[in-house]
Amino acid sequence: MQIRAVILTLLLGFAGFVLEHLPMPDLLSWLQPLWLLLLISILVLHAPHQFGLWLAIPLGLMLDVENHQLLGLNVLTLGVHIVLLQLLYRRLIMFHFLQLTAVMMLLVVVHQVLQFWAVALVSENRVPVAIWEPALVSGLVWPWLYALLHVGMKRLHLA
Repeated sequence: MQIRAVILTLLLGFAGFVLEHLPMPDLLSWLQPLWLLLLISILVLHAPHQFGLWLAIPLGLMLDVENHQLLGLNVLTLGVHIVLLQLLYRRLIMFHFLQLTAVMMLLVVVHQVLQFWAVALVSENRVPVAIWEPALVSGLVWPWLYALLHVGMKRLHLA
């Protein structure tokens, strides 16, 4: 792995964690996309041989600690997300941009449902999880984020 890829991974991970906890007014708090999930998706789609399941363990554990969730919950959901992206990689790169946006929205829904099921299985507190709002907002943010990082990776000769 190139040093530029490692630096890019660290910078995108840091940016993802900062954006995850960006303070928003109460009125707009439901408009928070899943930034880290989107950034990981872009990394895996651009270089699936370099960015794989090894991303899920440290980033998932740090996200668990930051969000005060069950330890390993985000490792599981990020791992499933990365595996699905790697399994569908050859088909996803042939999709049109809008089709890729719809697939990303569907993958965010799968992530949210997995989180809800895991918490429901382990604890008696069945706290409802927002499923559709993060998917819709992530779908709106995805094209801009994908285009911006695609240009940045081309300039760094990583894609």
